[in-house]
Amino acid sequence: MNNYFFMFSVIATMRDLKRKDKLVEAAGDAYGKTLFLAVLDVCNDESVKQCINGIKDRHVDVLINNAGIGLVGPIESIPIEEMKKVFETNFFGVIRMIKEVMPDMKKRRAGHIIVVSSVMGLQGIVFNDVYAASKFAMEGFCESLAVQLLKFNVM
Repeated sequence: MNNYFFMFSVIATMRDLKRKDKLVEAAGDAYGKTLFLAVLDVCNDESVKQCINGIKDRHVDVLINNAGIGLVGPIESIPIEEMKKVFETNFFGVIRMIKEVMPDMKKRRAGHIIVVSSVMGLQGIVFNDVYAASKFAMEGFCESLAVQLLKFNVM
């Protein structure tokens, strides 16, 4: 039996690196060796572009979209601006990230895109109307996109 050593790098992202202490502590010896940190705000086009451009050759094998925010309350008490923030992060943030890495994955004919959703993307729950709507939108987007990406071996 052959022993193979696979080297991988994980780039964990956050909007504010001042909040990294718990992550660095949990990472232990991996920090700086296989785990690296980068600034990323999925609600900002330039931040997304800078983050991906900061990766050697822009080579992303696996993209995990897990940024998200919630919003709970009766719809009549929630300002439209708060609703837009939920969609900006939960829906458009996913789209920004996918749009940035997808062309490179398609050229290489390899890659995986993982999107963290919620049961509320399949079934609404009272007082979670806007959050559920953002997750329903993301589910529909990803289902449609998955079919297109199969011919490029991007899953």
